[in-house]
Amino acid sequence: MSNSTRRPLIIDRFYEVLDEQTQAQLSPKQKQDIENAIISVTLSSRHRIDIRKSFPFFGTRYFLVFLLGRDLRKRLRKESAITRVVMTFLILFGVLFATLCVLLTLYMIKSALGIDLIHDYHVGIWDWWLSLRNK
Repeated sequence: MSNSTRRPLIIDRFYEVLDEQTQAQLSPKQKQDIENAIISVTLSSRHRIDIRKSFPFFGTRYFLVFLLGRDLRKRLRKESAITRVVMTFLILFGVLFATLCVLLTLYMIKSALGIDLIHDYHVGIWDWWLSLRNK
C-alpha cells in the first residue's frame, strides 16, 4: 500500500496548497510531525457518531454534520458565562419539549384506545383532535 493511500485526505489537501519549495525543504521528521498535528487537530475519524449529509433545498445544496464523541483536544475552548447559561437553557428547553411531546403522544395513544385513567375526567385534547377531523 503506498503512502498516499494510507494517509487521510486532509493531509493530501494540505500538501496540495503548500508551496513546493517549502515542502522540499521539510525533513521527513518535520513532515511526520506536521501530519500528526493535522490529524490531531482535525480528529478525522475519532468520533463514535459521524453523520455527514448534504441535500438540495430550492436549488441550493446544504449540509448537515453531526459528530459525537469524547473531546480529545489538549487545549480546552474558553467559554463565557453567558454561553454556558444559554446552552443550559437550550438543553433544558430541548429536554422539556421532548418530554412534553412523548407525554402528548402517550396521551393520544391512551385516548385512541379508549383507556380512562380517571373516570369521567378528560383533558379535552382528544376531543379537540377529533373535532379537527370533522371540519
